[in-house]
Amino acid sequence: MDLTRRSLALAGIAALGGLPGRAWADAPAAIRAVLVQQFGATARVTLELERVVAARTLFLSQPDRFVIDLANTRLDLPQGASGEGGGAGLVRRYRYASRPEGVSRVVLDLATPANLVRQDLGGRGSAEISFDLAPNTPLAAAPPAREMLGRDAPRRTIVVDAGHGGRDPGALGVTGVREKDVVLDAALQLRDALQARGRYRVALTREGDHFVPLEQRVAFARAQNADLFISVHADSHANREASGASVYTLSERGANRTQGVMAAQNWEIDLGQASRQGVVGDILIDLAQRETTNRSAQFAQTLIPRLGQVSPLLTQSHRNAGFFVLLAPDVPAVLIETGFLSNVADERRLSDPRARQALVEAMAGAVDSYFTGPQLYAARA
Repeated sequence: MDLTRRSLALAGIAALGGLPGRAWADAPAAIRAVLVQQFGATARVTLELERVVAARTLFLSQPDRFVIDLANTRLDLPQGASGEGGGAGLVRRYRYASRPEGVSRVVLDLATPANLVRQDLGGRGSAEISFDLAPNTPLAAAPPAREMLGRDAPRRTIVVDAGHGGRDPGALGVTGVREKDVVLDAALQLRDALQARGRYRVALTREGDHFVPLEQRVAFARAQNADLFISVHADSHANREASGASVYTLSERGANRTQGVMAAQNWEIDLGQASRQGVVGDILIDLAQRETTNRSAQFAQTLIPRLGQVSPLLTQSHRNAGFFVLLAPDVPAVLIETGFLSNVADERRLSDPRARQALVEAMAGAVDSYFTGPQLYAARA
Protein backbone atom coordinates (compact mmCIF):
# COMPACT_ATOMS: atom_id res chain seq x y z
CA MET A 1 0.00 0.00 0.00
CA ASP A 2 1.38 3.45 -0.86
CA LEU A 3 1.83 6.07 1.83
CA THR A 4 -1.16 8.12 0.74
CA ARG A 5 -3.49 5.16 0.77
CA ARG A 6 -2.15 4.13 4.18
CA SER A 7 -2.79 7.61 5.55
CA LEU A 8 -6.35 7.48 4.26
CA ALA A 9 -6.88 4.14 5.97
CA LEU A 10 -5.47 5.42 9.25
CA ALA A 11 -7.65 8.51 8.98
CA GLY A 12 -10.60 6.14 8.73
CA ILE A 13 -9.57 4.52 11.99
CA ALA A 14 -9.39 7.98 13.57
CA ALA A 15 -12.92 8.52 12.31
CA LEU A 16 -13.95 5.49 14.29
CA GLY A 17 -12.45 6.99 17.43
CA GLY A 18 -9.51 4.56 17.35
CA LEU A 19 -11.43 2.02 19.43
CA PRO A 20 -13.13 -1.16 18.17
CA GLY A 21 -16.86 -0.75 18.01
CA ARG A 22 -16.82 2.90 19.18
CA ALA A 23 -18.80 4.14 16.15
CA TRP A 24 -21.63 1.74 16.93
CA ALA A 25 -21.53 1.96 20.74
CA ASP A 26 -22.62 5.64 20.70
CA ALA A 27 -26.06 6.90 19.80
CA PRO A 28 -26.44 7.77 16.09
CA ALA A 29 -24.62 10.99 15.16
CA ALA A 30 -26.66 13.74 13.51
CA ILE A 31 -25.86 14.87 9.97
CA ARG A 32 -26.53 18.60 10.28
CA ALA A 33 -25.62 20.04 6.88
CA VAL A 34 -24.51 19.19 3.37
CA LEU A 35 -22.57 21.86 1.48
CA VAL A 36 -21.53 21.60 -2.18
CA GLN A 37 -19.02 24.12 -3.51
CA GLN A 38 -17.45 24.55 -6.94
CA PHE A 39 -13.78 25.60 -7.21
CA GLY A 40 -13.00 25.87 -10.90
CA ALA A 41 -13.48 22.38 -12.33
CA THR A 42 -13.33 20.76 -8.88
CA ALA A 43 -16.35 20.25 -6.64
CA ARG A 44 -16.19 19.82 -2.88
CA VAL A 45 -18.92 18.24 -0.78
CA THR A 46 -18.69 18.90 2.95
CA LEU A 47 -20.78 17.09 5.56
CA GLU A 48 -21.24 18.69 8.98
CA LEU A 49 -21.67 15.99 11.61
CA GLU A 50 -22.41 15.86 15.30
CA ARG A 51 -19.20 13.86 15.58
CA VAL A 52 -16.97 12.06 13.10
CA VAL A 53 -18.13 8.62 12.00
CA ALA A 54 -16.93 5.94 9.60
CA ALA A 55 -17.60 6.66 5.92
CA ARG A 56 -17.26 4.78 2.68
CA THR A 57 -17.58 6.07 -0.89
CA LEU A 58 -18.20 4.66 -4.35
CA PHE A 59 -18.84 5.85 -7.88
CA LEU A 60 -21.82 4.68 -9.94
CA SER A 61 -22.40 5.18 -13.64
CA GLN A 62 -25.31 5.50 -16.07
CA PRO A 63 -26.12 8.02 -14.69
CA ASP A 64 -22.91 9.23 -13.06
CA ARG A 65 -23.16 9.48 -9.27
CA PHE A 66 -20.90 9.75 -6.23
CA VAL A 67 -22.22 7.97 -3.14
CA ILE A 68 -21.26 8.55 0.50
CA ASP A 69 -22.45 6.06 3.14
CA LEU A 70 -22.15 7.16 6.78
CA ALA A 71 -22.29 4.60 9.60
CA ASN A 72 -24.42 5.02 12.73
CA THR A 73 -25.97 8.35 11.73
CA ARG A 74 -29.33 10.07 11.56
CA LEU A 75 -30.44 12.85 9.24
CA ASP A 76 -31.03 16.25 10.83
CA LEU A 77 -31.31 18.35 7.70
CA PRO A 78 -33.99 21.05 7.71
CA GLN A 79 -33.80 21.75 4.00
CA GLY A 80 -35.56 18.54 3.07
CA ALA A 81 -34.61 15.50 1.06
CA SER A 82 -32.45 17.04 -1.65
CA GLY A 83 -30.57 20.14 -2.71
CA GLU A 84 -29.02 21.87 -5.69
CA GLY A 85 -25.37 21.18 -6.34
CA GLY A 86 -24.22 24.26 -8.15
CA GLY A 87 -26.06 24.58 -11.44
CA ALA A 88 -23.56 24.27 -14.28
CA GLY A 89 -20.85 22.73 -12.05
CA LEU A 90 -19.77 19.11 -11.70
CA VAL A 91 -22.46 18.31 -9.09
CA ARG A 92 -25.91 18.93 -10.50
CA ARG A 93 -27.86 18.07 -7.34
CA TYR A 94 -27.67 15.91 -4.27
CA ARG A 95 -30.11 13.88 -2.21
CA TYR A 96 -30.00 11.79 0.91
CA ALA A 97 -31.93 9.10 2.70
CA SER A 98 -31.72 6.71 5.62
CA ARG A 99 -30.78 3.12 4.90
CA PRO A 100 -30.94 -0.07 7.01
CA GLU A 101 -28.72 -0.64 10.05
CA GLY A 102 -28.28 3.03 10.87
CA VAL A 103 -26.56 4.02 7.63
CA SER A 104 -27.27 7.37 5.97
CA ARG A 105 -26.57 7.73 2.25
CA VAL A 106 -25.77 10.96 0.42
CA VAL A 107 -25.91 10.75 -3.39
CA LEU A 108 -24.41 13.40 -5.68
CA ASP A 109 -25.69 13.45 -9.26
CA LEU A 110 -22.74 14.33 -11.49
CA ALA A 111 -22.70 16.14 -14.82
CA THR A 112 -19.85 13.93 -16.05
CA PRO A 113 -17.69 11.00 -14.87
CA ALA A 114 -15.31 12.14 -12.12
CA ASN A 115 -12.41 11.12 -9.89
CA LEU A 116 -12.03 11.39 -6.13
CA VAL A 117 -8.93 13.58 -5.75
CA ARG A 118 -9.00 14.39 -2.02
CA GLN A 119 -10.83 13.31 1.08
CA ASP A 120 -10.73 14.55 4.66
CA LEU A 121 -12.31 12.11 7.09
CA GLY A 122 -12.28 14.55 10.00
CA GLY A 123 -10.86 14.02 13.43
CA ARG A 124 -8.31 16.29 15.11
CA GLY A 125 -11.16 18.25 16.71
CA SER A 126 -13.19 18.59 13.50
CA ALA A 127 -16.62 17.03 12.99
CA GLU A 128 -16.66 17.79 9.24
CA ILE A 129 -15.71 15.39 6.49
CA SER A 130 -15.23 16.45 2.90
CA PHE A 131 -14.53 15.01 -0.53
CA ASP A 132 -13.13 16.75 -3.62
CA LEU A 133 -14.20 15.52 -7.05
CA ALA A 134 -12.66 16.44 -10.40
CA PRO A 135 -14.10 15.59 -13.82
CA ASN A 136 -12.32 13.12 -16.05
CA THR A 137 -10.54 14.95 -18.86
CA PRO A 138 -12.81 15.05 -21.94
CA LEU A 139 -11.33 12.86 -24.67
CA ALA A 140 -11.55 15.57 -27.32
CA ALA A 141 -9.52 17.94 -25.16
CA ALA A 142 -6.90 15.51 -23.91
CA PRO A 143 -3.37 16.27 -25.10
CA PRO A 144 -1.34 13.46 -26.70
CA ALA A 145 -0.15 10.85 -24.24
CA ARG A 146 3.53 11.70 -24.65
CA GLU A 147 2.80 15.32 -23.73
CA MET A 148 0.75 14.30 -20.72
CA LEU A 149 3.59 12.17 -19.35
CA GLY A 150 6.18 14.57 -18.04
CA ARG A 151 9.87 13.75 -17.80
CA ASP A 152 9.67 13.41 -14.03
CA ALA A 153 6.42 11.43 -13.92
CA PRO A 154 6.62 8.36 -11.66
CA ARG A 155 7.15 4.99 -13.30
CA ARG A 156 4.03 2.88 -12.82
CA THR A 157 3.77 -0.90 -12.76
CA ILE A 158 0.98 -2.40 -14.84
CA VAL A 159 0.15 -6.11 -14.81
CA VAL A 160 -1.75 -7.29 -17.89
CA ASP A 161 -3.57 -10.59 -17.58
CA ALA A 162 -4.60 -12.54 -20.68
CA GLY A 163 -7.52 -14.70 -19.56
CA HIS A 164 -7.60 -18.50 -19.82
CA GLY A 165 -4.79 -20.27 -21.72
CA GLY A 166 -3.41 -23.77 -22.19
CA ARG A 167 -5.98 -26.43 -21.39
CA ASP A 168 -8.60 -23.70 -20.81
CA PRO A 169 -9.58 -22.18 -24.18
CA GLY A 170 -12.20 -19.85 -22.71
CA ALA A 171 -15.10 -18.87 -24.94
CA LEU A 172 -15.35 -20.37 -28.43
CA GLY A 173 -16.51 -18.20 -31.30
CA VAL A 174 -19.14 -18.93 -33.93
CA THR A 175 -16.43 -19.94 -36.42
CA GLY A 176 -14.12 -21.49 -33.82
CA VAL A 177 -12.09 -18.45 -32.71
CA ARG A 178 -10.72 -19.15 -29.24
CA GLU A 179 -10.83 -16.56 -26.48
CA LYS A 180 -7.40 -17.54 -25.15
CA ASP A 181 -5.77 -16.66 -28.49
CA VAL A 182 -7.56 -13.35 -29.03
CA VAL A 183 -6.87 -12.02 -25.55
CA LEU A 184 -3.22 -13.13 -25.52
CA ASP A 185 -2.59 -11.17 -28.70
CA ALA A 186 -4.34 -8.13 -27.19
CA ALA A 187 -2.32 -8.44 -23.97
CA LEU A 188 0.98 -8.63 -25.85
CA GLN A 189 0.05 -5.59 -27.93
CA LEU A 190 -1.02 -3.68 -24.81
CA ARG A 191 2.32 -4.45 -23.16
CA ASP A 192 4.17 -3.15 -26.22
CA ALA A 193 2.01 -0.02 -26.46
CA LEU A 194 2.53 0.85 -22.79
CA GLN A 195 6.26 0.12 -22.77
CA ALA A 196 6.73 2.28 -25.87
CA ARG A 197 5.52 5.26 -23.83
CA GLY A 198 8.57 4.94 -21.59
CA ARG A 199 6.69 5.52 -18.33
CA TYR A 200 5.45 2.06 -17.44
CA ARG A 201 6.89 -1.22 -16.31
CA VAL A 202 4.59 -3.90 -17.71
CA ALA A 203 4.42 -7.53 -16.63
CA LEU A 204 2.19 -10.25 -18.11
CA THR A 205 0.66 -13.12 -16.17
CA ARG A 206 1.26 -15.26 -19.27
CA GLU A 207 3.17 -14.63 -22.48
CA GLY A 208 2.29 -17.89 -24.19
CA ASP A 209 -0.40 -20.52 -24.46
CA HIS A 210 -0.27 -22.01 -20.99
CA PHE A 211 -2.68 -22.27 -18.09
CA VAL A 212 -2.24 -20.02 -15.04
CA PRO A 213 -4.51 -20.61 -12.00
CA LEU A 214 -6.52 -17.59 -10.87
CA GLU A 215 -4.83 -17.37 -7.47
CA GLN A 216 -1.42 -17.26 -9.15
CA ARG A 217 -2.51 -14.38 -11.37
CA VAL A 218 -3.51 -12.29 -8.36
CA ALA A 219 -0.44 -13.33 -6.36
CA PHE A 220 1.75 -12.29 -9.30
CA ALA A 221 0.15 -8.84 -9.49
CA ARG A 222 0.61 -8.31 -5.75
CA ALA A 223 4.22 -9.55 -5.88
CA GLN A 224 4.89 -7.03 -8.65
CA ASN A 225 3.52 -4.29 -6.35
CA ALA A 226 1.25 -3.36 -9.26
CA ASP A 227 -0.37 0.05 -9.55
CA LEU A 228 -3.02 -1.40 -11.88
CA PHE A 229 -4.16 -4.89 -12.93
CA ILE A 230 -5.93 -5.30 -16.29
CA SER A 231 -7.47 -8.68 -17.09
CA VAL A 232 -8.46 -9.06 -20.76
CA HIS A 233 -11.26 -11.43 -21.80
CA ALA A 234 -13.87 -12.09 -24.48
CA ASP A 235 -17.39 -13.16 -23.57
CA SER A 236 -19.95 -15.70 -24.77
CA HIS A 237 -23.71 -15.94 -24.34
CA ALA A 238 -26.52 -18.28 -25.34
CA ASN A 239 -28.24 -15.26 -26.88
CA ARG A 240 -26.20 -14.62 -30.02
CA GLU A 241 -27.61 -11.11 -30.27
CA ALA A 242 -25.64 -10.09 -27.17
CA SER A 243 -22.71 -7.92 -28.24
CA GLY A 244 -20.38 -5.15 -27.12
CA ALA A 245 -17.54 -4.53 -24.69
CA SER A 246 -17.92 -4.07 -20.94
CA VAL A 247 -15.70 -3.46 -17.91
CA TYR A 248 -16.09 -5.19 -14.55
CA THR A 249 -14.94 -3.98 -11.15
CA LEU A 250 -15.37 -5.64 -7.78
CA SER A 251 -18.90 -5.99 -6.44
CA GLU A 252 -19.97 -5.48 -2.84
CA ARG A 253 -20.53 -9.21 -2.46
CA GLY A 254 -17.11 -9.91 -3.90
CA ALA A 255 -15.51 -7.42 -1.50
CA ASN A 256 -17.09 -9.32 1.39
CA ARG A 257 -15.10 -12.40 0.32
CA THR A 258 -11.75 -10.65 0.50
CA GLN A 259 -10.74 -11.29 4.09
CA GLY A 260 -11.60 -14.98 3.82
CA VAL A 261 -9.58 -15.26 0.62
CA MET A 262 -6.71 -13.34 2.21
CA ALA A 263 -6.54 -15.89 5.00
CA ALA A 264 -6.80 -18.86 2.62
CA GLN A 265 -4.12 -17.47 0.27
CA ASN A 266 -1.87 -16.07 3.03
CA TRP A 267 -2.07 -12.60 1.53
CA GLU A 268 -0.43 -9.90 3.63
CA ILE A 269 -1.35 -6.23 3.36
CA ASP A 270 0.75 -3.27 4.52
CA LEU A 271 -1.09 -1.63 7.43
CA GLY A 272 1.87 0.34 8.71
CA GLN A 273 2.25 0.00 12.49
CA ALA A 274 -1.42 -0.80 13.05
CA SER A 275 -2.55 -4.13 14.43
CA ARG A 276 -3.58 -6.77 11.92
CA GLN A 277 -5.64 -8.60 14.53
CA GLY A 278 -9.22 -8.18 15.68
CA VAL A 279 -11.69 -5.47 14.82
CA VAL A 280 -9.09 -2.74 14.17
CA GLY A 281 -7.27 -4.90 11.62
CA ASP A 282 -10.55 -5.81 9.94
CA ILE A 283 -11.52 -2.16 9.68
CA LEU A 284 -8.16 -1.14 8.23
CA ILE A 285 -8.34 -3.88 5.63
CA ASP A 286 -11.90 -2.85 4.77
CA LEU A 287 -10.84 0.77 4.32
CA ALA A 288 -7.94 -0.26 2.10
CA GLN A 289 -10.31 -2.44 0.06
CA ARG A 290 -12.78 0.44 -0.32
CA GLU A 291 -10.06 2.76 -1.52
CA THR A 292 -8.82 0.15 -4.00
CA THR A 293 -12.36 -0.45 -5.27
CA ASN A 294 -12.86 3.29 -5.77
CA ARG A 295 -9.65 3.52 -7.75
CA SER A 296 -10.72 0.53 -9.87
CA ALA A 297 -14.01 2.28 -10.59
CA GLN A 298 -12.18 5.48 -11.52
CA PHE A 299 -10.11 3.59 -14.10
CA ALA A 300 -13.22 1.83 -15.43
CA GLN A 301 -14.96 5.17 -15.90
CA THR A 302 -11.91 6.49 -17.73
CA LEU A 303 -11.69 3.39 -19.91
CA ILE A 304 -15.30 2.88 -20.98
CA PRO A 305 -15.74 6.02 -23.12
CA ARG A 306 -12.47 5.25 -24.89
CA LEU A 307 -13.60 1.71 -25.65
CA GLY A 308 -16.86 3.18 -26.92
CA GLN A 309 -14.96 5.18 -29.54
CA VAL A 310 -13.58 2.02 -31.17
CA SER A 311 -16.11 -0.68 -30.27
CA PRO A 312 -19.80 -1.13 -29.54
CA LEU A 313 -20.53 -1.21 -25.81
CA LEU A 314 -22.76 -3.59 -23.92
CA THR A 315 -25.75 -2.03 -22.18
CA GLN A 316 -24.68 -1.00 -18.66
CA SER A 317 -21.06 -1.25 -19.75
CA HIS A 318 -19.66 -0.72 -16.21
CA ARG A 319 -20.57 -3.86 -14.30
CA ASN A 320 -19.73 -5.37 -10.93
CA ALA A 321 -18.84 -8.97 -10.09
CA GLY A 322 -16.91 -11.05 -7.59
CA PHE A 323 -14.37 -12.45 -10.06
CA PHE A 324 -11.32 -13.82 -8.26
CA VAL A 325 -8.88 -11.69 -10.25
CA LEU A 326 -10.54 -8.55 -8.83
CA LEU A 327 -10.18 -9.54 -5.16
CA ALA A 328 -6.74 -8.15 -4.28
CA PRO A 329 -7.34 -5.58 -1.51
CA ASP A 330 -4.39 -3.40 -2.51
CA VAL A 331 -4.24 -3.51 -6.34
CA PRO A 332 -6.83 -1.57 -8.40
CA ALA A 333 -8.16 -4.05 -10.95
CA VAL A 334 -10.56 -4.29 -13.87
CA LEU A 335 -11.70 -7.17 -16.05
CA ILE A 336 -12.39 -6.12 -19.64
CA GLU A 337 -14.80 -8.15 -21.74
CA THR A 338 -13.78 -7.02 -25.25
CA GLY A 339 -16.92 -8.43 -26.87
CA PHE A 340 -18.93 -11.61 -27.42
CA LEU A 341 -17.36 -14.36 -29.52
CA SER A 342 -20.85 -15.89 -29.67
CA ASN A 343 -21.93 -12.87 -31.75
CA VAL A 344 -20.96 -12.97 -35.44
CA ALA A 345 -20.15 -9.26 -35.69
CA ASP A 346 -18.16 -9.20 -32.45
CA GLU A 347 -16.22 -12.33 -33.42
CA ARG A 348 -15.36 -10.75 -36.77
CA ARG A 349 -14.26 -7.55 -35.05
CA LEU A 350 -12.12 -9.35 -32.47
CA SER A 351 -10.53 -11.45 -35.21
CA ASP A 352 -9.51 -8.32 -37.13
CA PRO A 353 -5.93 -7.28 -36.21
CA ARG A 354 -6.74 -3.61 -36.90
CA ALA A 355 -9.77 -3.69 -34.63
CA ARG A 356 -7.75 -5.36 -31.87
CA GLN A 357 -5.07 -2.69 -32.27
CA ALA A 358 -7.72 0.01 -31.87
CA LEU A 359 -8.93 -1.66 -28.66
CA VAL A 360 -5.38 -1.80 -27.36
CA GLU A 361 -4.80 1.88 -28.08
CA ALA A 362 -8.03 2.70 -26.25
CA MET A 363 -6.84 0.74 -23.22
CA ALA A 364 -3.38 2.33 -23.29
CA GLY A 365 -4.88 5.80 -23.66
CA ALA A 366 -7.10 5.16 -20.64
CA VAL A 367 -4.04 4.13 -18.60
CA ASP A 368 -2.35 7.42 -19.55
CA SER A 369 -5.41 9.44 -18.62
CA TYR A 370 -5.86 7.61 -15.31
CA PHE A 371 -2.31 8.21 -14.14
CA THR A 372 -1.91 11.76 -15.46
CA GLY A 373 -5.30 13.09 -14.36
CA PRO A 374 -5.90 14.96 -11.09
CA GLN A 375 -4.96 12.02 -8.89
CA LEU A 376 -4.14 12.33 -5.21
CA TYR A 377 -2.20 9.11 -5.02
CA ALA A 378 1.60 8.94 -4.94
CA ALA A 379 3.60 6.28 -6.72
CA ARG A 380 3.92 3.05 -4.81
CA ALA A 381 7.30 2.37 -3.21
